[in-house]
Amino acid sequence: AGQGIGGKQEGCRLFPSSSMLSSMYRRMAPPFLCFAAVVHCSYAWSPTPHIMQPTRFLPCGPERCLCSLGRRSYRAPMSMTNQEEQSSTIEAWEAEYQALQARKGVVRTQPQQDGGFFGKLGQAFSQVLEPKSDPVVMANLEASEAKKGPRQIDAPPVDGFRVVREYQHVKESFTQGVQWSHKEKIWYEGSGGPSFSQGTRIAKMDLESGKVLKYRSLPARHFGEGITVLGNKLYQLTWRSNVGFVYDKDSFELLDDFQYDHEGWGLTNNGKELIMSDGSATLYFHDPETLKETRKMTVRYLAKRSGEMTPLRRLNDLQWVKGKIFSNIWEADRIAVINPETGIVERFIDLKGMLDESDPWIQQWTRSDRCLNGIAYDEVDDRLFVTGKMWTKIYEIEVVEGAGDKEEMDKKSLPKDYYNPAGSFDPLGMSR
Repeated sequence: AGQGIGGKQEGCRLFPSSSMLSSMYRRMAPPFLCFAAVVHCSYAWSPTPHIMQPTRFLPCGPERCLCSLGRRSYRAPMSMTNQEEQSSTIEAWEAEYQALQARKGVVRTQPQQDGGFFGKLGQAFSQVLEPKSDPVVMANLEASEAKKGPRQIDAPPVDGFRVVREYQHVKESFTQGVQWSHKEKIWYEGSGGPSFSQGTRIAKMDLESGKVLKYRSLPARHFGEGITVLGNKLYQLTWRSNVGFVYDKDSFELLDDFQYDHEGWGLTNNGKELIMSDGSATLYFHDPETLKETRKMTVRYLAKRSGEMTPLRRLNDLQWVKGKIFSNIWEADRIAVINPETGIVERFIDLKGMLDESDPWIQQWTRSDRCLNGIAYDEVDDRLFVTGKMWTKIYEIEVVEGAGDKEEMDKKSLPKDYYNPAGSFDPLGMSR
């Protein structure tokens, strides 16, 4: 989650901020660059559920946009047959979706568009008529919920990390959710659809080689979010379409869809329930068969400064690890380790410094567009993987308990003038 251009910016319910506008105008391609869209181009100028964003419209083949927004083209390593490539197209997905709706006897209109002045005006009226949709009201409710239930005695400890191994990652993937299957030796990944990425899709990849073995692309009206595999099914969320999709995990055949009344961000499962985040401090639990919500809980922790139980907001991609819920925090370099019974954050894992921000590929993206987002776990070999949006690498890491707390103590023990707030130690003052 955190959707790049016009993405999830707190306090921007009515109008985009100056930073959002800067990001939009820096990335938007003029319509005349996409004159080939009708014939073969992946991008066209069309209204979407996102703010003034050029988006995927017609497929131009499995892995190449010929106009590439006037800047670059993309071709990932592939290992698919012609028949599989044909089934991966947006048209093929649309045909399966229409067939699914016909079987269910459902007639649905297109999702409401989110962009534009009138869309934002409508959101303002809805906030007046329905106060719970107001972010300030929701923040106050979460703060109240966080103080209920058992209280933490001490603030959560902060762990560090050590990189064990690196793997190649499809760098054009705006990663929203990942999962590792030890039995199949397959890396599953779901991505979102900003115009500068490969688009919304689900995919399976070979971790060792980085090759894409199979994928399915979705139309631009659905911005892909978290995924999880449970049994023989793969579940996928969308951001603001209020709909999730269920696929056969092997063939990627579309089997079902389901609705929810909030945004979709991260998704995982505990073997019995689907667990979903929406960017707030709330986790939602769903029955994987009926796809109905069964319960929800507020994630909270004891804040060091205030000494109060505080809601942990911006919960993003999720992963079930050894009976705990690991969660990315949008635009933060930390993972929260959450108790699934109480919602209390038991630990944080600080991953600051993992991403090579000197990489020219990484430097062209905003903080939101390149943030940490993607946790996978190999429960057989006890391996933990992390990656992020537009990252070139997948990292297998080892958690170093207490290393984050030790770093904080080391910082406090240094003279103030010797500490570089940019994030590294500078005893000789070389960077000042």
